[in-house]
Amino acid sequence: MKKLILAPKSGEAAYRHAAKVFKNMYMKVTGTALDIVYEDDGASDLIIIGNDAVNDFLTYPMLWGEIRSLGIRYGTDDYCSRSHKKDGRTLLILAGGRGGSTIYAVYDFFERQANCHYFWDGDVIPHSDEVAIEGLDILESPRFNYRGLRYFAHRGLHRFQAEHWSLDDWKREIDWMMKKRLNFFMLRIGMDDLWQRVFPDEIPYPDPNESQADTNGYDDRSVFWPLEFRGILRKKILEYAFECDLTHPEDCGTMTHWYSPTPAEFLASDKNNVTLMTQADNQYYEPTTQIWDITKQENVDNYLKLTEGYVNEFNPQCNLFHTIGMGERRMMPDAESNHRLKLFAYRKISQSLRERYPTSKLMLASWDFVGWWTNEEVQNLISELDPERTLILDYTSDVDDPECSFLKWGIVGKFPYIFGIFHAYEPESSLRGPYERYDERLKVAVNDPMCKGMVLWPELSHSDPLVLEYLTENSWSPLKMNIEEITERFCQRRYGKDATALNNIWQMALPIIKTADWGGYTRRPDNDPESDRYILKWDVHRELWFDCKKIIAPTSSRVLRHYQYRINIYRPLILRSAEILDELANIPILEWDNLFIKRDCIDIARTIVGRYMNILLFKARILTADSKAKYITEIKKVFMPLICRLRFQNVFMP
Repeated sequence: MKKLILAPKSGEAAYRHAAKVFKNMYMKVTGTALDIVYEDDGASDLIIIGNDAVNDFLTYPMLWGEIRSLGIRYGTDDYCSRSHKKDGRTLLILAGGRGGSTIYAVYDFFERQANCHYFWDGDVIPHSDEVAIEGLDILESPRFNYRGLRYFAHRGLHRFQAEHWSLDDWKREIDWMMKKRLNFFMLRIGMDDLWQRVFPDEIPYPDPNESQADTNGYDDRSVFWPLEFRGILRKKILEYAFECDLTHPEDCGTMTHWYSPTPAEFLASDKNNVTLMTQADNQYYEPTTQIWDITKQENVDNYLKLTEGYVNEFNPQCNLFHTIGMGERRMMPDAESNHRLKLFAYRKISQSLRERYPTSKLMLASWDFVGWWTNEEVQNLISELDPERTLILDYTSDVDDPECSFLKWGIVGKFPYIFGIFHAYEPESSLRGPYERYDERLKVAVNDPMCKGMVLWPELSHSDPLVLEYLTENSWSPLKMNIEEITERFCQRRYGKDATALNNIWQMALPIIKTADWGGYTRRPDNDPESDRYILKWDVHRELWFDCKKIIAPTSSRVLRHYQYRINIYRPLILRSAEILDELANIPILEWDNLFIKRDCIDIARTIVGRYMNILLFKARILTADSKAKYITEIKKVFMPLICRLRFQNVFMP
């Protein structure tokens, strides 16, 4: 029988988008084009998009009790897939509590019925002559209200850096988010041409080829693309995101930072009379990255003009805001004065939002808390915040030292927060993740009604496909599978006939993958019994080609003890390195035409080699001077044959 897609006439744009997605997916699977209609022809089988509140076709069946309930909570991310027989026809209802979750229902239908699977770098879509619409009775509901990613402003290879993505890249990314049932994303990729839009008479558009400062470090950046183009791109990205019903918080408060610097023309203008707050630690010493004195109301007003610019130009329906406060800065020389100033900053920001957006919510980023605040200071702040209007956006829940984590902030069971995984610093592109630690802390969050979401912030957007699977699985239905089970399912869905072989390699590599993470911060004194385990030493988490000199440079006895701690962890695992690389090298050459296999095997290989190199460097550092020369010779003998096991010319060469 002929099939039609019955789209709703009303409701948000995401419902019509869901109808288009069904048509596109059905075409990809079967090669058959279905028509999208808005009226029932009375004869065809129907794919009914949307619930009875938006699709008129369902109004009377629901009122007459023919369909008693869809089971969804209206306005939420719940969705259902229900088959219904009537007058010899099959009716498939794909209904979400809102437009976005109706899109989830469509993608979920093709995953269940057509064996389609979705990955950030492409999809698996088998061919089938038909896709059955009978016999479905599915109801899905997420544990967390906020599920998503935070994209950041570092620059590098296209795969890893969202600042380089085109509109097509972003549409593909947003489609992937919908396929994986995410609903929240953040563009922390600079301020584009916001200054020029908000202060058009004062701020000219810069030359895109010139550096923005005559200095090294954070400020040595060009705009990369012309700001006019970046502003247009941002607008189109958000338009597409909102068509898919994604949520995007807008920045507010003290936004000046290395990725959102104040234009020099703004500071030079007598009209603005900007006064700056210098830092006691002098980390951000350029005037363009310093915070304007927020004790002056005119500075606060100008900050809010930028926020209003975001809303008016890009996100008119915005009701969710984000601030990092005075992120990663020590403004005052003494801790007490510094804390009082930071508390004042949050009060001022919150008050400004209450005035201008009285029904909005504010997310407070946790980055400053984990590295610059004591637990008692965070608790002081929490005691001043309105839990009805505020969320703690914690994307550092996996920090190494539990004493520096959300567990000690006084929010569990008391204040709304989001559980988040930071995952990696910008240079850390290897596979990594302390998954048992993730599970242990996520269990606390899952059982806490005050935990409202789960997010991932990788400073490299797609450095690790496995952590993306962990996020998307656990943000919807947490802790149903451990990482070994998630990995096995990942392989089954991704590699086809090669699934078993690749799963064996992944499972062999997992114990080594787990040994590295971003680490984070600790304030433990040297006499703490755990001080050797927890250490603020970023280079120990990075591998092979980054900062090797730091590892072998002179350092403190505590760092040396930490190197020994790392060696003890790595030693029993690293012995399998050669075996894993042998398995990778044994993959038939023809299989490298499969880009999933090629990309993932290269990721596994460079992770194994990098981790192996680290243990060699750590050991070299703790040796006596007399032993080092001999040891370096041994490295050459052991390490180079290890790399050669990869059949380097086959794996890495085109």
